[in-house]
Amino acid sequence: MAVDILRLNDKKISYDEIKSGDVKGDTPFEQSTLWFIRQWLNGQGLFSLKTSGSTGEPKPITVSRYQMRLSAQKTIDYFELKPEDTVLVCLNTAYIAGIMMLVRALISKANIIAIEPTGNPLVDLEDRIDFLAVVPLQLQQILGVPKTKKKLEKCRSTIVGGAPVSIKLDVEIGNSGANIYATFGMTETLTHFALKRLNPDKEDFFTSLEGVTIGQDARGCLTVASLVTEEKALVTNDLVEILSHNTFKWLGRVDNVINSGGVKLQIEELESKIGQVFYNIGLTNRFIVGAFKDEALGEKVVLIIESEKDIDLLNNVEWSNYLNKYEKPKQILFASPFIETPTGKVDKKEIVKKLQN
Repeated sequence: MAVDILRLNDKKISYDEIKSGDVKGDTPFEQSTLWFIRQWLNGQGLFSLKTSGSTGEPKPITVSRYQMRLSAQKTIDYFELKPEDTVLVCLNTAYIAGIMMLVRALISKANIIAIEPTGNPLVDLEDRIDFLAVVPLQLQQILGVPKTKKKLEKCRSTIVGGAPVSIKLDVEIGNSGANIYATFGMTETLTHFALKRLNPDKEDFFTSLEGVTIGQDARGCLTVASLVTEEKALVTNDLVEILSHNTFKWLGRVDNVINSGGVKLQIEELESKIGQVFYNIGLTNRFIVGAFKDEALGEKVVLIIESEKDIDLLNNVEWSNYLNKYEKPKQILFASPFIETPTGKVDKKEIVKKLQN
């Protein structure tokens, strides 16, 4: 049975201590974790959250306890979380992904282990974990270490979100014995409302959770409605292909289009093709595709790679084997380290802006 004790880094703190406010955190992560659990245990009805800033300037939104319970219960039901389970919280609890992991554990009465967000959150952890959420970079590092890979394979379910999974990571997931799902959601939907199985029995489409209604607007962008959104259709900027009443393929963001010489190029499609190039030549560096202003083309495609120096391996790449003349990067730049958002996502807009300036 679960006990009302939070494992926070190297501390064991009772829920009574948290409720009373007698215990204080030593780090921003500990402080945000304790603050949220305290408010939740004391019955707070409304919460002000921050969007991540990955699709624009971070902004506050207010959501109700009822909405958070609805979202959490869908995940609890899907993954069959129980009081005897242990949930690992290793994402920033100042933002929605980490917060909702806390809510799921609190509602299901599961045991909570909360540790500072790091590249490999399993490296010093000996406990068996039943459910955890990670970003792709964390998953990459976990699978890259035999010891932590085995730990992940013992976990009943892992969800990964915040950014697309690279080709290299996708291969490593398929070569593991871990049970992994990709998530689709946003702050406004209180994290994911759809899941895609990555391993085993990999799927190439997302399936919405029960009670979620999906559709498209005139642009071909996804709309979503559920009790969490108060049944109001939330219009996204995500281009999708609707396959059925509850399944869809994600194509990219409508605002991630480069207009180069009158030819419209979807950034996500370019990144997928370049990801295949990197995989074929054994290059593991992170990269992004962006657009710089260009007098002749209007916008030109630029490839930005996370590296402290030029990579000679790229000199031998026959780009025409992978990309047409419009898609081929007109400039390759190197930057290290990549700028990230507070939630650990690559801040593409800031990187492009900084390099262009």
